[in-house]
Amino acid sequence: MKYPYALQLYSVRDKFQEDVPGALECVKAAGFDRVELAGTYGLAPEKLRTMLAQARLQAVSMHVGYAELTGDPASAADAADVFGLVDVVVPWLGGNICPGREAWIAAARAMDGAGEALRARGVRLSYHNHDHEFAATGGETIFDLIFANSDPEHLAIQLDTCWSTVGGADTPALLARYAGRVAQIHVKDCKAWVPGSRPVLTELGRGVMDLPRVLSAARAAGARWFIVEQDESETDSVESAAANAAFMAACNQE
Repeated sequence: MKYPYALQLYSVRDKFQEDVPGALECVKAAGFDRVELAGTYGLAPEKLRTMLAQARLQAVSMHVGYAELTGDPASAADAADVFGLVDVVVPWLGGNICPGREAWIAAARAMDGAGEALRARGVRLSYHNHDHEFAATGGETIFDLIFANSDPEHLAIQLDTCWSTVGGADTPALLARYAGRVAQIHVKDCKAWVPGSRPVLTELGRGVMDLPRVLSAARAAGARWFIVEQDESETDSVESAAANAAFMAACNQE
């Protein structure tokens, strides 16, 4: 498959509130065979693994919070082992933990240490950006600061290609610059927005993102997984997921 794709389950989080097995069946029916985990919904990892198998879904990656990951990387590695994963991702860092440049450097080094521990267990750690990492600090972006203060062997990139664009980056150029360090990307689309405002997210191919160019650049940069994430939907979240699955399937036929 040219662009092996999965669904970040955060996209359909509303469906998991009452019926986890039913939500997983909806994801499968929407056209996904693979998923990225965003927590375990209060279930033991072994229980969720069984539910995934029953829904004929394969987990390919999982998000783990910064404090949990850096505080106990062994537990993250144990959970990854349960699901048979080689990819674990820190999904967010913000001003509560990183109020300034030195705090971002400290966080990058903490993730580097956790990534080294995970690597010893056969697991690769990545960091997932939003738009605020493209603000400048001391003459460089926070994004560049994170990866300048961590070893490529210990901290890879899960580039959220929409948020990088919203943050002001030339996303295909960014992917080319970090080629070889890009483990995965998040694929999403948004409507036109005014810089400084929050964009309205939409289904793939219905917004302003140059997705053919982004997907091609990500593939050239070495991305292994193309993970669909739609943080918010204007319609039913599973309907949005189905539209996004259809878009990715069509890209793989081109």
